[in-house]
Amino acid sequence: MRAMTLQITHRQSNVLAFIRTRIERDGQSPTLEEIGEALGIGSVSAVLKHVRSLEAKGRLTIEPHRARSIRLVREPDPMDADTLELPLIGRIAAGEPLFSDSRVDRRLRVSRALFRLRPDYLVKVVGDSMRGDGILDGDLVAVHATAVARHGQVVAARVRGNEFTIKRLHWKSEVIRLLPNSPGFKPIDVDPTEDFAIEGLYAGLLRGR
Repeated sequence: MRAMTLQITHRQSNVLAFIRTRIERDGQSPTLEEIGEALGIGSVSAVLKHVRSLEAKGRLTIEPHRARSIRLVREPDPMDADTLELPLIGRIAAGEPLFSDSRVDRRLRVSRALFRLRPDYLVKVVGDSMRGDGILDGDLVAVHATAVARHGQVVAARVRGNEFTIKRLHWKSEVIRLLPNSPGFKPIDVDPTEDFAIEGLYAGLLRGR
């Protein structure tokens, strides 16, 4: 990433701007000859020198052995350091991998500052079983993906093979219970013979609308 901060010369800036314009207009990069002709650079070797310098500075890449092989590198967004793009995971079918592409409803860009752990994905809360912890129906809960959790932590867990739930983990003397925090909801007692897995830790939430 250091190369992205290196300054480019005025001539290199012109070369980069021309390449970007041609890619946006034609859907493909110009040749070295076309760059030289447009910018009044007398030799292909001089154009190549500028292009190689831009590559070294992280502004573009050159794919070997291909015509029109210049590819632009996306310039860093100053907001990227402060935000995350998280997949929102939809309903999970029995036995289906959590991160199946078909389960990603959409992706949301959110501020890192909202979370105490680094989240890996979002899931939509259905029901009010964790209302006492401030987790309400329709909220988007951020989950830090891990299979390791301690007694007392709020976890995302898969039980009975196909049920994905957010509950507080009670784990004492090899007995595992998933505890709700709202009147009228019963704990889930995990049968050792059942398909059970910790999918992650609660990392924060986005309030549903």
